[in-house]
Amino acid sequence: FLYILYGCGLRRAEALALTRFDINLEKSTLTVQRALYFDGNEPHTKEPKSENGYRTIPIPSKIKPILEEYIKTIRSEKLFSMSGNRWVTKSSYDKMWARIVRALETSSERPIERLTAHVFRHNYCTNLCYQIPAISIKKIAELMGDTEKMVIEVYNHILQEKEDAVSAVESALNF
Repeated sequence: FLYILYGCGLRRAEALALTRFDINLEKSTLTVQRALYFDGNEPHTKEPKSENGYRTIPIPSKIKPILEEYIKTIRSEKLFSMSGNRWVTKSSYDKMWARIVRALETSSERPIERLTAHVFRHNYCTNLCYQIPAISIKKIAELMGDTEKMVIEVYNHILQEKEDAVSAVESALNF
């Protein structure tokens, strides 16, 4: 779960709704086509957050073997499920997340506080923004399932950090 969040930038709801059929190991891609939401404790599937939410994301080479091994161990079509091939409930998710945080704390010098699944989505997008110009803002927005406007509004500080107007002007006007 954590590797998918970190390596693919999914929303919690998108990751929880993945099935083995959403993973194409041959092409190293992951397709988002649904999300899981909770009504109290009960899970339900829905459409992604927006039309942009339907997307195919490359699976990083460092994550692919971990995902491949994990898929071999599951008996369900769902990547994250409860017995009987049922979607994960809210209480089951909360227990899973608590186990993840405890496992992370074993290699941390301090207690981990306020860590949510969404933090990994921000890390993913931040890391992509640092790859500009090798990747465009448009492509980052596509991978995130968001709009270019959102990427610019939320991550503009990174874009400004990378900006070097003096060098750009010099290079553009180099006679």
